[in-house]
Amino acid sequence: MTMKQIANRTVTHWKLVLLVLGLGLTGSIAASGLSHLLQDVQIRQVQLQGDLRYLDAQALTRDLSIRFNGNYLETTLAQVISEVESHPWIASASARRVWPDTLLIEIAEQRPVAIYNDTQYLGLSGDLFEPPTPVNEPLPRLYGALSETMQVYSHYGVFSDRLSDFSEVASVSRGHDMGWQIALDNGINLRLGRVDILGRLARARDVLNRLDDEKLAKLKEIDARYDNGVALAWRVAQ
Repeated sequence: MTMKQIANRTVTHWKLVLLVLGLGLTGSIAASGLSHLLQDVQIRQVQLQGDLRYLDAQALTRDLSIRFNGNYLETTLAQVISEVESHPWIASASARRVWPDTLLIEIAEQRPVAIYNDTQYLGLSGDLFEPPTPVNEPLPRLYGALSETMQVYSHYGVFSDRLSDFSEVASVSRGHDMGWQIALDNGINLRLGRVDILGRLARARDVLNRLDDEKLAKLKEIDARYDNGVALAWRVAQ
């Protein structure tokens, strides 16, 4: 290699070094400037998405706008989601930033399907929740262990379907003895016990279909906790 070739390669090497250093310095300045710019960006509005039936969308938006009005980057989305989901009427939430100053929150609201143990509401998602004010709509009442909420609700669905041509199911209970009991909205109770639930329900249905209106009005309870029959209890005449 000649001296001229060595000199040319050396010059090229240093040009590349200077170019890399220049790009790095420029990128550092740009990143520093962008970081400084974002530090001054504030969340100025919160937008909600979702089908809200029980929550006041305007009031909720106002409350969230007050709560999340900080720096655009310092407001972590995990924190937003955690706090929004702490609301009893919100089943789940997601959040994202929309440049330059908007926080977009998508909400899935609870859908109550029953009142559980007289104190909580059972949501369609299977969650138990306690809203600050009662729901002004007719809901079935379910009773049972907190660990069996969906099992009790599933049985309610089966019982309602099997009795739909006769009466509405007002409540379903699974007692401490693990036995099932159904209260109809006409005031008649059905006791089914722990085993052969559908078979016993079928026998109770047969009795209901055989009684005339006068006897049904006097009927208080059908106890189907027997292998081959039922026992009837009648209302005391006033």
